Parts: sequence; C-alpha cells; structure tokens
Amino acid sequence: MSYCIYLRKSRADKELEIKEDVLLRHERALLDLAESKNYNITKIFREVVSGETLAARPQMQELLSEVENGLWDGVLVMEVERLARGNTIDQGIVSQAFKLSDTLIITPAKIYNPKNEFDEEYFEFGLFMSRREWKTINRRLSAGRLASCKEGKFAGGTTPYGYDKVKLEGEKGYKLVTIESEAEIVKLVYNLYLSNEVNTGFQGIANKLSAGGVPTRTGKAWSAAQIKNILTNDVYIGKIHWQKTPEIKKSKNGTVVKTRTVNPNCPVFDGLHDPIIDPDTYNKVQNIINSRKAPITIQRPMQNPFAGILVCDICGKPLKRRPVDSRRPGHSASYDCITGGCPTVGCPVNIVENKILAGIKLWLDKYKIELKNTPSSDAVYNDVQIQICNKKLNELQNQLERTFTLLEQGIYDKDTFFSRQNFLKKEIESVINIIENLENEDKITKARTEYSSRLIPQIENLLEIYTALPDAKSKNDLIKKVFYQIRYTKTTKGNRWNPDDVDNFKLKFVSKLPSIE
Repeated sequence: MSYCIYLRKSRADKELEIKEDVLLRHERALLDLAESKNYNITKIFREVVSGETLAARPQMQELLSEVENGLWDGVLVMEVERLARGNTIDQGIVSQAFKLSDTLIITPAKIYNPKNEFDEEYFEFGLFMSRREWKTINRRLSAGRLASCKEGKFAGGTTPYGYDKVKLEGEKGYKLVTIESEAEIVKLVYNLYLSNEVNTGFQGIANKLSAGGVPTRTGKAWSAAQIKNILTNDVYIGKIHWQKTPEIKKSKNGTVVKTRTVNPNCPVFDGLHDPIIDPDTYNKVQNIINSRKAPITIQRPMQNPFAGILVCDICGKPLKRRPVDSRRPGHSASYDCITGGCPTVGCPVNIVENKILAGIKLWLDKYKIELKNTPSSDAVYNDVQIQICNKKLNELQNQLERTFTLLEQGIYDKDTFFSRQNFLKKEIESVINIIENLENEDKITKARTEYSSRLIPQIENLLEIYTALPDAKSKNDLIKKVFYQIRYTKTTKGNRWNPDDVDNFKLKFVSKLPSIE
C-alpha cells in the first residue's frame, strides 16, 4: 500500500518560526507517525506558498490529480485544514477527490475515511471551519496593516525607489529610511522633468538615465513606467497609502482572475519617514502631468493585427505599430520596439506582414514534413514499458513492506532496517520518475496528434482568408488561435542608401502545436 505526505506552510505559521522551520517540524512528525503505523511513504509534497485557491497551489493540484487517479491509499497531513482553505467550490473539489478515490486522510489526531458518512461530515465541517479561520486571520492582518498606516508606518511589500525599510525599535512595524544614492536619482528625475535639458517625457528621462549608466534596482534599463511611478508617488513628500493598488477578483471563463488597479481615493496618511521632494516641486510636476493627459475619446478600432503576438526577440516586449506621421513625408507605418536602449530596429508594416504570412506557410510545410517522418509507435512502446515499470514498482513496494516484518521478527536490526528501507525508497522513487517520464511522452504524443488534427486546418484557413478578413481585430483573433508569439529580430537599419537591409530580419514562430523534437 502506498502513502504520501502533504506539507503546507501557511502565512500564520511565520509567527511560530522561532527555532526551526514549520515544514521541517511537520515533516518529522508525520514521518514518525508513518513509522509507528508501518505506512509506506513514497512521496512528499511540499507547498511553500500561501494560496487562497487551488489555482495558486501547484503541489496541491498535483496531489489531487494523483488522488483522483487512485495512486494513493492515504495522504498524511498535519490537519485537514492544510488541504483547503479556499471557497466552497475548492473545498468541494478536495472532498470529492478523496471520496471518489476512496483515499484516507491521515492526521496525528484522527484518520478520516471519506466513504464513512460520519467521517465525511467531520471532514467537510473541518474544511468549513478552516475557511472561517482563514477569513478571521485576514481581517486581523488587514486591520493591523491599516492601523500601522495610520501611525505612519510602512506596511507594504516592495519599498519605493529611494527608500528601504527598517524595524522600529521597541514596537511593532517598520518605517521607511532614505537611501541617499537612490534619493539623489529621485531628485534628478524631478529636476529633469521640470527643466528643458532633455525631452521631458517619461521615456526621454528614462533614456537619459540609462545612457548615463544610472542603475535601477534590477540592473535593467529604465522604463517610462518607472519614471512615471516616481513622479506621481506622493511617498516622496512623506505620505503613506493604504491599498493604493487593491487586488480585484473577477471571474473569466470560469477562472478567478486577479488584477490590480490604482485607487485614486485610497486613504493617505502622514508617514514617519523623511520626504525626499518638497511639496511645491511635487505639485508643480503633478500640474504638468495633468495638463499633458490626452482627453478621453471614443475607443478606436484595433489597427495592429499582430497586437500581443509580435514581440521583440531581444527584450521580449511587444512591438508597437507606429502610424504614418504626417510630419515625415515619405515614411510609412512601421513596427518598432519602444524599449529604451534596445538595439532592435523597426520595419515598415507591409514588409513585416508579408514576411510573416510567407513565414507561416514555410513553417507549416516544414511541420507537416516533420510530422510525417515522426514514428507513431512511441505510445505503444511506452505502454509496454509502463506496465513493466509498474510491475517492478509493486515488487519494490512489497519488499519495503516486508522490511517491517523482518524488523519485528528480529531478522533485521534497526540499522539494517533503516539502510534497507532507504535503499528501497530510492529505488521506488527512481521507478516512479521513469513512469512519469514515459507517461509525459505519451501525453505529448497524444496532444501532438489532437492539436495537429485541429490546428493545422486552422493555419491553412488563416493563410487562405487572411487578406479577405475585414479588419485587424478579425486577423488578430485568428492568429492568436494558432500562435502564442511571433518573435522578431532585426538589428541593421535599412534605407534608400542601404535597401538590402530593409527586409533583413528574422522571425521565430511559437505555435500552439506541440514540438516534434
């Protein structure tokens, strides 16, 4: 019989981490429980995220998949609350997976058999209570952070550029402290925006800082978004915000999607930290920014058929379609990379579009040839190999179970028992890895066949009707059905003096068809 252990460290556990890690302590306790009950532990799932939903917990998703497939006779966990603190839907998924697969839930306090009516009710009640406990903890944490903000303390995660956070002596919470080297850069950004020394747009300042070798915290080039954040953040005049960018949850295609947007009406408090910018300078900058905002107009139709698909292969950012500029006679619309300092060179829209269509056709022809020459017997071969490995796995698991009997009979002493057990566990883990690799190969082969039969006709249809489609939105929708990305590489400029380099660029197609390699 096979058993596994599921470990999860929750956010509330941080207060308990005084002398040792919570996961390590729980693992040791559950291994001792397994030894006392003669459970054969062959796998340990360790979850180090504090996710509210199953979607945010990859180890839990993997465990549920294996439970549903009947791979485990029981799962050892410190308490049932560790399995699910999500909403009623997530709790139902967890409960159903264990019930339908007849998998035991084993805790130090109690063994839950989901097939037993009373155990099922007790288990579901435990999940319900864990949800209430999670909400209570969240409310307390939220109230604590708000109270800290009212006192001028910093309760956020990532500190603003120009500041670090330090623990307050003799009391709870943190305050921001100035990093002098970064504070000088913040002052420079404000001065540049108010001066006529450079193009005072966000991107102009970003380009100047990058060209001057001024480092960001990540070591990358400055971006317009970073400059805007510095110029519009009133933390630099001594303010602290509460939930300036709150998390908003929405349901999209049956999945909870989390987004963050700026809340202009968020509570603002006086901070304990020293300001870097004086209020007069800050207000002057805000007046200029507000005066430059474009008026709200009716949404224009999409102009770029490759929006969100055509990206720069060097920096990874989407290429922007620049329209025809009436101030530059003879110039056409073009695709350009707008990342400051990126060596990628733009190209006229019509040339890029024609080359993409030609590239799709060449890519499809090559894929068909590779698909035709790929042997289709892998799945059958893997089935045989999987059967052999499963037989070997059963033999090893039986041997592992016999070690307990040999220990009880006195044939094995304690050292021999642990030595033999460790050897067999490593052998079992090796065989399980082989089975997983073979099964993954079969999944890829199956997916390749399914995708090919469905998406190849869509690509052929794309090439046939592309030019007849009425607008960029229709073209964009069709391209996104078959491609994740089209990566663009061009570092040489082409013009009337260098015409051969106008269309001298490379394209790499990242399709939704599985790789044949």
